[in-house]
Amino acid sequence: DRLELARKKYLNQTTYETNYKNFLSNPDIDAIAIVVETESHFYIAKEAILAGKHVFIEKPITASVEEAEELKQLAKAQNVKIHVDHIMIYHPSIKKVKSLIDSGEIGNLLYFDSSRMNLGKIKNDVSAMWDLAVHDIAIIDFLIGGKNHIDVTAMGQRYWSKKESLTFLGIKYEGFIAHLKSSWVSPVKERRMIIAGEKKMVVFDDMLNADKMIIYDKGFEYEDTTSTIEYSDYALRVREGDASIPYLPVEDALRNSIEHFIMAIKNNTESNSGPEQAIRVIKILEEADKILNIDLN
Repeated sequence: DRLELARKKYLNQTTYETNYKNFLSNPDIDAIAIVVETESHFYIAKEAILAGKHVFIEKPITASVEEAEELKQLAKAQNVKIHVDHIMIYHPSIKKVKSLIDSGEIGNLLYFDSSRMNLGKIKNDVSAMWDLAVHDIAIIDFLIGGKNHIDVTAMGQRYWSKKESLTFLGIKYEGFIAHLKSSWVSPVKERRMIIAGEKKMVVFDDMLNADKMIIYDKGFEYEDTTSTIEYSDYALRVREGDASIPYLPVEDALRNSIEHFIMAIKNNTESNSGPEQAIRVIKILEEADKILNIDLN
């Protein structure tokens, strides 16, 4: 039934099969895109890699670090590429934030705050955290160049599901902290993040059609307190500067992701969202799961 719906939409633009193994055995196919439920990622990806196919895989890469490590080693042995569709790191807004950080324009990071909420779809194979916060963890990893986290805290609640439908994830990195809210039980859909630096702060709202990003020239400065020596260590003055809306090129993040995957294959280079990055991401999710399971028990 699903294939018939696809045929009506895409007509003869593609080939349809009820058994994906027919694609794996086709010598004319170089790469496989795996867009199924998370629990099946590992098994299909493993078959594809052993068949010598490059793999484009939906996030999260697998349901566990152990599975992801095995795929990484298999891909290396088979000399094929794995590209995880951490789509937000290919978004023009996130690439702009990366340039602001790398140039030093916003200064050292203070905190990262994200809210990803909507009403449903409630899933049973992954939690809201694995479904939504995975985007923000990948974004942070990209922005800071893959530096490892220091600590993780987590709270969550299950509603009508075997997995958490609402989670609050805290991550400590060297010099800054991140707070990620993920929810399938919100009456409004929200995709909003704040990236605060010592010099400037950025607000990115992906639900807006225009002006998705605003850069605030706001922060704190030490005030001259020669007349009040006793407060010299605490005298901070709020600095209120301009707010600017940067030009962002009109780009499709998914197209950028696919093109990056293709270039990694052609140039024999590693993807920015390859298995190394994907493993760093789900290590955090696994740590958080352990905390959530302790709380539930």
